[in-house]
Amino acid sequence: MSLNLIANAKINLGLRILSKRNDGYHELITIFQRISLADRLTLDKINDKIEYFGPALTENIEDNLCYKAANVFRSRFGDNSGVRIKLEKIIPVGAGLGGGSSDAAAVLRGMRTLYNIPLDHSKLIEAASEVGADVPFFLRNIPSALGKGTGEILSPAHGLQSKYYLVVVKPDFSISTVLAYKLLDECLTFDKNNINMISHDFLTYTGGIITAQMTNDFEGPIFTVYPRLAEARNRMLNAGADPAGLCGSGSAIYGVFNDSDKAQSVANEWCSPWLSYVCRPF
Repeated sequence: MSLNLIANAKINLGLRILSKRNDGYHELITIFQRISLADRLTLDKINDKIEYFGPALTENIEDNLCYKAANVFRSRFGDNSGVRIKLEKIIPVGAGLGGGSSDAAAVLRGMRTLYNIPLDHSKLIEAASEVGADVPFFLRNIPSALGKGTGEILSPAHGLQSKYYLVVVKPDFSISTVLAYKLLDECLTFDKNNINMISHDFLTYTGGIITAQMTNDFEGPIFTVYPRLAEARNRMLNAGADPAGLCGSGSAIYGVFNDSDKAQSVANEWCSPWLSYVCRPF
């Protein structure tokens, strides 16, 4: 039995860091927005092992999120549940688009189907959280959600209205999440009195243009170190994007447009080695 699966990318409609926890992780608030850019996976049921066929995304196979998701599934729900994973990678890596997390969620969903295991959804969410903070959002297979905690605490939220078009551009370099948080920690101070105001704007968002409070806290430190990304964001804004900003912790930049022709025209302006995509809210 084979399963063909789609794993969509995401952008963050604002991403505010509210505090740093004693365990070193960060409390945040964001709205995850799924977009049409997607990887493709094929899963086959095999006996007692995990096989992965796709780009070598990590130095060690155990760190590959597809492999890790399959391993977590087996450890929680049955050692006999082997799987062969074939990944066609389309979402760029190190871009803040959540491709690895989305792939991992697709593996978890697919293995549940392959083995016809009637899992309580909360058990699969627990497994997803073990793989990575963004994986629970992708596992729910919903277009958008409010994320709190480290991103794993999810609740319903409006996303971008379907009338919009997105241009996503990926530069010729990636940014690791570890580096992004290091740069952020070096410059960020937390204003506890402002948390309620920040949260209010996320909670009342209705799918239009994001408000001033719904900025991305990674932009300040990342744009200082990588000024070409600030230039790309400004180029989007000057072309009529509203809003435009960093995808997660980078390195991709997105812009939201009202018109498909305009979005395609803007995407065509970026030349190799930068990559550009025209997407829709999904």
